[in-house]
Amino acid sequence: MPDPFDALRTPVTPSQPDPMFAARLRARVERALSVPKGASMSDLIHEAAATERARQGDLAYVSLWVPDLSRAATFFSTVLGWSYGPGSTEQGRQVEGSTPQHGMWGAQERPTLHLCYGVNDIRAAIERVRAAGGRADEPTEEPYGTVAMCEDDQGMTFSLYEWRGDAERGPENGRHEGDLSYVTMEVPDSAKARSFYGDVLGWRFSPARVEDGWSIDGVVPLMGMAGGRRPATVVPMYRVDHIDDAVGRVRAAGGTATDPQHQPYGISSECTDDQETRFYLGQLP
Repeated sequence: MPDPFDALRTPVTPSQPDPMFAARLRARVERALSVPKGASMSDLIHEAAATERARQGDLAYVSLWVPDLSRAATFFSTVLGWSYGPGSTEQGRQVEGSTPQHGMWGAQERPTLHLCYGVNDIRAAIERVRAAGGRADEPTEEPYGTVAMCEDDQGMTFSLYEWRGDAERGPENGRHEGDLSYVTMEVPDSAKARSFYGDVLGWRFSPARVEDGWSIDGVVPLMGMAGGRRPATVVPMYRVDHIDDAVGRVRAAGGTATDPQHQPYGISSECTDDQETRFYLGQLP
């Protein structure tokens, strides 16, 4: 007779959950462990999420870089319901009410999402960028704070922003339709990128379920990294309430969208706009 406990002798193999699901779970566990002993979890969960301070390495601001600003503004207004305020120049727009703060910048040769990372001490962060083989301009004082333009050691541009003392941490994957919910950094060499951003921002990484894919631990919004990709680029995911309707709007506006696919974290579609700007839609819990 077979031993009913034979199954227990099978070697244990680690699971490979979806990176977005794993990152969300990890962030929630970290928050739970920070609750004071004896406190009521039901009373503190929403309060803690609302009052937690922004951390070094979180995204402070993003900007969608596009060839034609007017076309992009019309497309994403149609698909995501974005409305805009003026930017600092005629080639800039600010997406109103977005989380995190989101801009749009025109006259760019190649579409991508420009990322601005929050840091605690911008001068110290600039020195880390340079020491890691990147390039960093001197910081400038703007009406909204202190910033510096940078480039990593593989040619990807980014910015640094010095957190102000009252900066609150944003949500893991957006709150409302049109919010940024996930970011994928596509890089030529993931080992170099992980070393660079680990040194500069203190990021930690966990293997994801795809080859040379990595979850970036403990940042908001949730982020991942994929190696072996040229040219380096950043691909956003935007939150939607009803993905079938959103996919229809993408196609009607002249873009492309895959049929929605069920994932562990929700339902997603891979898309491009009418200027070949890549992005994802995500219907999330």
